[in-house]
Amino acid sequence: MAETAITSVLSKCGELATRELVREAKVLLKVGDDIMLLRDRLEWLQAFVRDADRKRRVGTDDLTRIWVRQTRDVAFEVEDALDEFFHKVDLDIQGRRGWKLWLGHLNINRLAIRHVLSSQIEKIKSRLDQISENQKEYNIEYAPSAICTSANMALLSREDLQKVVGIEKDATSLADLLLGLKDHRQKMSFISIVGESGAGKSTLGKEIHSKVVENFDIVVSYTMPPNCSMEDLLTQIYCIAQEQAGRAADELEGHGSSASCEEGGINKLHDLLRDKRYLLILGGISSKIILNCVAASLPDSKTSSCVVLLLEPENKEVASHAANLNHPDHIDGGTHQLSRLDEEGSADLFRWRVFGAEGEKMKGSRKKKKISWPVQYFQSQGDQKNQAQEEEQEVEQMKRYEKDVYHITGGHPLAIVVLAGLLRTKERPVEWDAVLQHLKPGREELAQDNNGGGNGIAGVVLSKDKSAVEWVVQQIESPAGEAKLSNRMAIERILSSSFDDLPQDLKSCFLYFAAYPKDLTHGADRLVWMWTAEGFIRPHNDDKTMEELGQVYLQELVSRSLVESEKSTDDSCDGIKQVRVHNRLLMFLQSEAREASFIEMHAKNDVLAPASVRRLSIQNDSGRYVKFTNNYKFPKLRSFIYRISEQVQCPDNSGQDMTLMRGETTFDLKFLCGSKFLRVLSMQGSNLTELPDEIGDMSHLRYLRVNCKQLKKLPPSIKKLLNLQTLDIRTTGVAEIHQDFWLIKTLRHVLAHKLTLPLLVENMQELGDLQTLHGVQLKQQKEDTQPFCGFLKRRKSAHYPLDMMSKLRSLEICGFNHKDHADALEISLRKMHLLGHLKLAGDQIPLCVFTEPGLQRLQTMVLDGTVDWSKVIELDISHKRPNLISVKVKQITAEQKIILDGENTNETKLGTLLSY
Repeated sequence: MAETAITSVLSKCGELATRELVREAKVLLKVGDDIMLLRDRLEWLQAFVRDADRKRRVGTDDLTRIWVRQTRDVAFEVEDALDEFFHKVDLDIQGRRGWKLWLGHLNINRLAIRHVLSSQIEKIKSRLDQISENQKEYNIEYAPSAICTSANMALLSREDLQKVVGIEKDATSLADLLLGLKDHRQKMSFISIVGESGAGKSTLGKEIHSKVVENFDIVVSYTMPPNCSMEDLLTQIYCIAQEQAGRAADELEGHGSSASCEEGGINKLHDLLRDKRYLLILGGISSKIILNCVAASLPDSKTSSCVVLLLEPENKEVASHAANLNHPDHIDGGTHQLSRLDEEGSADLFRWRVFGAEGEKMKGSRKKKKISWPVQYFQSQGDQKNQAQEEEQEVEQMKRYEKDVYHITGGHPLAIVVLAGLLRTKERPVEWDAVLQHLKPGREELAQDNNGGGNGIAGVVLSKDKSAVEWVVQQIESPAGEAKLSNRMAIERILSSSFDDLPQDLKSCFLYFAAYPKDLTHGADRLVWMWTAEGFIRPHNDDKTMEELGQVYLQELVSRSLVESEKSTDDSCDGIKQVRVHNRLLMFLQSEAREASFIEMHAKNDVLAPASVRRLSIQNDSGRYVKFTNNYKFPKLRSFIYRISEQVQCPDNSGQDMTLMRGETTFDLKFLCGSKFLRVLSMQGSNLTELPDEIGDMSHLRYLRVNCKQLKKLPPSIKKLLNLQTLDIRTTGVAEIHQDFWLIKTLRHVLAHKLTLPLLVENMQELGDLQTLHGVQLKQQKEDTQPFCGFLKRRKSAHYPLDMMSKLRSLEICGFNHKDHADALEISLRKMHLLGHLKLAGDQIPLCVFTEPGLQRLQTMVLDGTVDWSKVIELDISHKRPNLISVKVKQITAEQKIILDGENTNETKLGTLLSY
């Protein structure tokens, strides 16, 4: 995967022309042309590497593997040189903001920066010359692909992607079994669903959940992460169950439950579920010991409750043990074997994932030997008189495709949906035929031709002209294209082809999932922010923001069935909220990431990462504490992602492990002080009490997330992070930040818990990129200050922060005081024409959130405070807030609800009114 390394370098080259700091420093006068020439050369090299990567994956050519690795290393050298250049420029700019005002010193410093970069470029060009010579000497070539084309397919809807196809009978039979238990008032039972990875166990679990949820008091779906402790598993089950019980109490009593999953959740699980009918759908249970612990933690009253286990074939002994735990008269066997799809089920699933709902219409019309194709898929080759004949040919063609898909995938559901996602981006029939021909069993990637040529089919998008068809046939029928027996599974070939077919930018984004363990759900926003910080998302000329482009990237991955879009508790607005990657796909990504030196992911205690590692991820669900000392040095590091579970274990002096809570351990980040190229820093679950002051020297840092409750303050040097885009300190105790932090012009997202905004900021400019501001509270005015429109009378050089954030899309304010802040907030809201989400918590909600005419894009509001609903109802809300979808209020009385809508429903003139 040297291609991803080159893509990253090309993105860095693009920064040279756009970064304001570089233009200000004017250090590119002599090296700019050299860098552009280097960029052009790398673009040419990337075309060779893309094909060589496919050959490398087949594993038949060691020379190609070596050449790819050397090319990747040179790309890394270029990236290091450019990042070092940027780092020195940023430090130079910081110096000019301080005491370095002497012009002569600045000129010397610029010359030194320019000279170092020029010398590095010359050395890199020499290495590229040698690599090019090696390519010719060892005859590393590739067969040029035909003209690239791609079908402009409409994205499938969320409903189409989430519809269950092929396992409907399994879902119905298991749901009927669960519902039938209620008639007999049985004790708790176990049902095991056993199937290979990708067979559809999780999908089946979700479908069962939706079918029976109304018949159980509590339904919990949870997958146990690898190496997760028993305590964490039971705590997570309790948290989910307690949340449902709280919502039920809220519906019955008009208020939520005040219990917390952190207040002895493990001990309370048994009491919470007593006398309730519950259903637990659990994945990841890998041993009889864990199953026994789960069973012992659950009440065994006669409520016909049930635990459904989603198990891999290697865990059949767990299924057998679960069956033995059942009463002999309750469930016969208790194990459901989920098999691969038959030919009909395979065809149904394939059609649905390619054509969506139109596929169901096609299925019905096939019986009549006539099919009404969607306009975008029908290729007319004659006039109206020949339409019937053409439709019959289309039917036969589709039958052939369906048989080929079944023959290739063997009815494996994951393989079918990924292959369907790949073919959705291709034109029929030439491109479909080429892809399917390559993937047929018994054929690996075509062997090298007599000149060492590469693969001309795998991942290649072919044109529809006649010459392209002849070229494909020649490649397949030539001696070099003789089929080889392949021991690789069909799913691996399909995953490889789908990955190779991704656009360059999307490959890096997709590979980023390799930083995380199995069975993890990712917030879409957070992923996009990290991609943006890494430089994976490139701006286009269509006026889309980076975040909007990130959503497009996610939609493309979802449409290709490489990423699954998860349902969210808040689907009130458009866009993808949560995503996950199937475990089988994740294994493939982690293998590719290791081969490409893209990222290293460690899930154990001992981290033996080389100093040259560029991205390091520590993901520990075992409860064991991973500690870094100052002996660790990672000078090339770009991303550091750290996540551990709630409980940790540290060795005591006797060498034994002691189970401790986070608050009893210590952690610091001083070992990262030498990682000057760091762009992404994400800390979750460590007992981090402070950030080192040296963090201000990490001028490349763009994404900083700290999820550590013990952190109470940020160092003043935070103001020096001139390229920072995202600051996420929501789960910390940080309440103040240096006011010069708000001078960072690259800020895009600031999320906190109760971060106080200063009244005035000197020399503050418009933060035109800032889109998200959450968890801030407006500073209280002193009694001796002189108010001006609700805030201090200001100097010309000082500005009220909210006034300089007119491009905000999402704003959440806490600690709002109507007397002190209402006038200032109204003036600021008047400028926020792009605002789509507003959350306001305080003593009294100002009427301006309903009346301000500039907030016509507002879609959701969350209000925690007194609202004068009698005045609100008199307003023409539908005219002033035409896009308002939902309003959530902390509490609302029955009388207030009658004022709003005149009847006891949730639908009001405000959209959907929800109490939370």
